[in-house]
Amino acid sequence: MTLLGRPLVVGAFALLVAGCGGAGAHNAGQRTGTNLPSKTTSSISSRVSPCGSVGLPTTWSPSGKQIAWYGNRWPLPPLHHRPASITVLRAICVSDADGKHVQPLRYTVCGEHCSRLSEGADQLEWVGPRLLLYGNDFGILAISVGRKPRLVGEKPPAPFAADSAGDRVAVGFSPPACLSCAGPVTVRDVPSGRLVGRVGGTKFDNVEPSLSPDGTQVVFVRNYADDSGRTEGIWTAAADGSHLQRLERSGVSPLWSPAGNRIAYLAPSGALQLVAPQGRAGTTLLRSAPGRISFFGWSPDGRRIAFSDASGKLAVVDTATRKVRELLKLHLPYSWSSVAWSPNSRQLLVVWRPPTGSGCPSGLWRVPVDGAKPRLVHSC
Repeated sequence: MTLLGRPLVVGAFALLVAGCGGAGAHNAGQRTGTNLPSKTTSSISSRVSPCGSVGLPTTWSPSGKQIAWYGNRWPLPPLHHRPASITVLRAICVSDADGKHVQPLRYTVCGEHCSRLSEGADQLEWVGPRLLLYGNDFGILAISVGRKPRLVGEKPPAPFAADSAGDRVAVGFSPPACLSCAGPVTVRDVPSGRLVGRVGGTKFDNVEPSLSPDGTQVVFVRNYADDSGRTEGIWTAAADGSHLQRLERSGVSPLWSPAGNRIAYLAPSGALQLVAPQGRAGTTLLRSAPGRISFFGWSPDGRRIAFSDASGKLAVVDTATRKVRELLKLHLPYSWSSVAWSPNSRQLLVVWRPPTGSGCPSGLWRVPVDGAKPRLVHSC
């Protein structure tokens, strides 16, 4: 949402469910939103917030003026008040970028016996002024502000990739509990949900897709579906499945740059490599890191890549100078969805340690990439 000044912030949040707690919302939790499924509404206390604690994942609005995360009730109810069959109250939560005006997003508040949102999120992308993409083990949901979530397509428990406009999504095959299965990368149109293409065929396990910024191409990894660990390397193709060609004979975790002119990937040696989509000679950006690198993505301006090593140290590497700046050490449990770039490429939104003595499981921090002090924006 493009917001200019506080009056518009308040107006924009009129579209959201009112009544949430957290930093910057002192009167939080006074009431819950309307238009929830009846069973959910009846099970939610009028004084309980689904935005009490910060969970994964997190994201910035395209304007950079708001942030969103997957929130949970805090403190948790006593065990005898929350049978195993009932999920803890949760929601997709939205606030100003400084943590003020916290609200649960309308139609995402979830408690007892609610929709696909009852399953924890593994990915959240704010792709348009009024559109978020949400993924969990059920599938990919398009969430337009003020409207009920809409299923775009089912997917296995694996990340999806979106193009820069959020018009298309891609997801690898990766069936759960099947190491010898094979299948294509699936690309879908977000507005209509229609199938754009199946990429890579059915003889290999095609995984880890990344869409080009304009959504017309996809890069992905092809592995043998025989539980041998053998790979056919990194490939590219058109989003409809045509023009299939090998980019690199080995490597994992390919990521398309925001400008579309480079692809980053991890070589078997642990080096971070850059290569042109046409397959010309690549360059080594980072020779190695202790243990396996986890990517958190390119900065929107294409100048840096955020990553962590096996010890959890969060760092950024400059794609021009190759200089690395360490920022902080992440706390377990963390994943690739623990960190999100701001639209201006100057900060990271990080799920990190809670304030000292707060009792919270974690906190939400804004971390400048120039090494300045991190700033807490939300905690219990």
